[in-house]
Amino acid sequence: MALFLTLWTVFLLALMHFSTCKSTGSSDYLVFPTESLNVFIRSKEQCLDIEWTVNPHAYTLNLKMIFQIDIRRTTFSNIVEKKNYATILIPNETLQWCWHSALPLECTSHFVRIRSMVDDERFPEFKFWSSWSSWVKSEGKDSSGEYHIFPVDKIYVEEDSNVTFCCLSRTDNEKVDFLYERRDSQRTKLSPRMTMFEVNNVSFIRRQGTNAYCMFNSDKSKVQGVVLYIVGVIEEPKNFSCQTRDLQTLDCTWDPGRDTLLQEEIMPTNYNLFEWFSQKKVNCVHRNWCTWQLTSDIQDMYNFTLTAENELRKRRVDILFNVTQQVQPKLVDEISIEHLSETEATLKWKIIPNQKRLSFLCQIEIYHNGKVIQYNTSNSQFTLRELQPYTAYSTRVRCCTANHFWKWSEWKSKNFTTKEDVPSGALDVWRIVEPVSMGYNVKIFWKPLPTFQANGKIQNYSIVMKTLGEVHRENIFFSESDSNSTEKIIDQQSYEISVVAFNSIGSSTPSVIVVSGDTENSAQNITEERVNGSRDGIYLSWKPDPAKAEGYVVDWCNYPQDAVCDFQWKKFGSNTTSAIIRSAAFQPGVRYNFRIYGLSTKHEAYLLEKKTGYTQELALDCKPVVTVGNLTSTSLTLNWKDNCIDEPQYGFFDGYHIYMKSEVGGSCDQETEKQNFSDNIIVCKYTVPDIKQKTFNVKKLQPKSTYNFEVKAYTGGGDSLGSFIEVTTGTPENTNLIMTILFPMAFFSLLLIIGLNLKIQWVKEKCFPAIPDPYKSSVLSLMKFKENIHQATLNTSDCIPDAIEVVNKPEISKMQGSRTLLMGNEITKPAYLYLLPTGKDALDSQTCICFENFTYRQEASDFDSSRQIQMIPTDPTRSVGPAEHLLNVEKDYIGSLDNIPAGEASLNYVSQLAPTGSTSGDKDSTSSNLEAAHCSEYKMQMVMSTGLALSLLPEDDRPISVTSLDQLEKPC
Repeated sequence: MALFLTLWTVFLLALMHFSTCKSTGSSDYLVFPTESLNVFIRSKEQCLDIEWTVNPHAYTLNLKMIFQIDIRRTTFSNIVEKKNYATILIPNETLQWCWHSALPLECTSHFVRIRSMVDDERFPEFKFWSSWSSWVKSEGKDSSGEYHIFPVDKIYVEEDSNVTFCCLSRTDNEKVDFLYERRDSQRTKLSPRMTMFEVNNVSFIRRQGTNAYCMFNSDKSKVQGVVLYIVGVIEEPKNFSCQTRDLQTLDCTWDPGRDTLLQEEIMPTNYNLFEWFSQKKVNCVHRNWCTWQLTSDIQDMYNFTLTAENELRKRRVDILFNVTQQVQPKLVDEISIEHLSETEATLKWKIIPNQKRLSFLCQIEIYHNGKVIQYNTSNSQFTLRELQPYTAYSTRVRCCTANHFWKWSEWKSKNFTTKEDVPSGALDVWRIVEPVSMGYNVKIFWKPLPTFQANGKIQNYSIVMKTLGEVHRENIFFSESDSNSTEKIIDQQSYEISVVAFNSIGSSTPSVIVVSGDTENSAQNITEERVNGSRDGIYLSWKPDPAKAEGYVVDWCNYPQDAVCDFQWKKFGSNTTSAIIRSAAFQPGVRYNFRIYGLSTKHEAYLLEKKTGYTQELALDCKPVVTVGNLTSTSLTLNWKDNCIDEPQYGFFDGYHIYMKSEVGGSCDQETEKQNFSDNIIVCKYTVPDIKQKTFNVKKLQPKSTYNFEVKAYTGGGDSLGSFIEVTTGTPENTNLIMTILFPMAFFSLLLIIGLNLKIQWVKEKCFPAIPDPYKSSVLSLMKFKENIHQATLNTSDCIPDAIEVVNKPEISKMQGSRTLLMGNEITKPAYLYLLPTGKDALDSQTCICFENFTYRQEASDFDSSRQIQMIPTDPTRSVGPAEHLLNVEKDYIGSLDNIPAGEASLNYVSQLAPTGSTSGDKDSTSSNLEAAHCSEYKMQMVMSTGLALSLLPEDDRPISVTSLDQLEKPC
């Protein structure tokens, strides 16, 4: 048949070529215009279906042709679609193409035309377009004269897509409103009766769909609507894979991705598997897995295409694999125990698929006491060895393909217990020996054998007590399996005690211990020592006994305050002399007592040491009450009462702490310990190490000071409760004696002050005479003033002094040059200068004592000592007139005042007393009686510089003598 078709084709080609050569000007014999063009609408798919044919000769040649398709809406609209459709013609097949329009096809009429061209490589020279076919019309609903909305009823669109609606009215240019979830839409008028509305990027609102409406103004009751369903976009399946468990069924799984948001009843998503080698197809019931039946031993390679599709979209994914390399074995039934003994167990299991062409690797895990042991095997059975007798084990098995690993199978588990065996090892045995009348009460303790030594269920214990004296006696008794001690009374002899554990198979090795009365009596004089503990335990150490001991034993009670103390012990080798005893039962504030024994080679125990201690000491639960006695200004005695006792539930009662706090601060002496607190308070602490002492003397206190004292009982865990007592020290003892003396003195002093107050005027006159008043001086009446005769007081420039005082200062000798003020150390007898007033009644020269008036002295504070200088009187033989003398003195005096530099003059106020005798008489007699003269009143007060005083003297009489006031005769 194939040969016939080939020959027939060759014949036709030759015939056509011959016809071409014979026919000149004929170039359109390979042009095949479109024939039988039909157009109709498929509303469900919204597809404009176009069908046509060409001349049958084109089908005979199986030509490859191109068809150009034009589509427009209404008669005069533009082309909305221009499509080139290429295909190879197949005999007896109608050509078909479907055009999907964004605008619903019912909204308006559509027109279609087609032309064709041969595009075959066999005839490259004949590529000519045929003529267009006539326009073929597909009638729309816009000319029906009815109200419509398209699409109708319901429509399915994908999320985020654009949807186009059209509203058809009865009359031309009628106003139409479109409603869709209060969203704006784009309005386009395509014809007088048809309006198009576009809604862009629609989103999912609800699973029940969303309504869209067309409302016509001419008839409000004619509302046309449609239900719009928003569908999630189908995703491409992920993680698509297939495997088999038995080489009979293939299980394929995948991840379908996100939900399509609609119920499966409204728009289901369909999945199917297509295998390309066998060209078989299976529709999948589930959305994420599917099964495929394998044909045994025929096909190993598979090429699958998984398709997910709904009305709007289709997704595909492919996979190619060898089924023998994607096998996950499966263990069927239970794991069986083929052989079980005290130390071995054989496991057996069954694997599918059971085919010779597959090999497997199996993994076995065995669990015991929280430990895991792992084994591997390629067989379907395995023997576990070196197991413990009478021990429960848990085991599990899983397998995989050995050549090409794909996945492990699921675990299969099995629990079993090995058989019993004779107990191994010996019991750990210890004892407590307590003296009683005529013997000892022996309490025997043993620790149950651990599981790996019991090798079965212990049924009972056998205790054998045998004397070691001359007379041998033996007692055998048994104890229940749930007990761990027994108690017997023995006499003074030594006994050998052995304890054995029994199970259903046999007994353990005997544990032997010897009890001797001698060793128990020798332990009475051993003193107990304190030990320090911590949260980790209590540290013990002991002196080695290498001569006798082959080991050591430490025993104690976990609950020493309870009736059942939970007696414990621990054994050590001969090389161990220290250990930390730990126990979960140890609690803070509980005193634990330890006894340390040595074990001899004859299994005889003897007490070496006793220890006691705490893991953590606590403060005592008591509160001393303090009183104060023997209070003095610098000491006191503290007395206290309390209920503090050395109880084992707290700590070692070591003594008392006394705290002293002073309100005025201060320092602590050497007997105390200084403690600083956060608020800068200093507290001194005394320590009383004797728990029986209840008094304490505090010394070196400050008088009349307030102190706070507190007494607390202390242990290694801290101080007990306490309360402060406030004490104020007294006044010193000698204070009363001092007050006894000072008070009378103060009283009499007060009386004296009051008496002096009453006689103040008399005291003033006697001790502090009044200073003369210059206004009342009698000398004013004798003096001639330069200017104002009415002035009441004298100035230095208004009068001539009759006596001058010169203060002896080192600066004076420098100022006067070579003039000598002092003539060695010799003190001459003072003389006086006669300054006589003018007038008839001039006074004779009289001698009068001059003295310094400190009240008017300007620089009295600048000198260490004062000297009164008395002028030497002029020689009487020397005739100098009184007037002349007085004028010269006045002139020199005034001139000297003007010439003395500032700061060099030493001015002092002076006074002269008038003599009480006659104003006339012999000068000699007056001079000779100078020292006996008495003054009755002041004559004058004035101030004069040192330089002026010297200038008043005649040249020959210039030497002066300096006499201290202390050497002068004082006035009355």
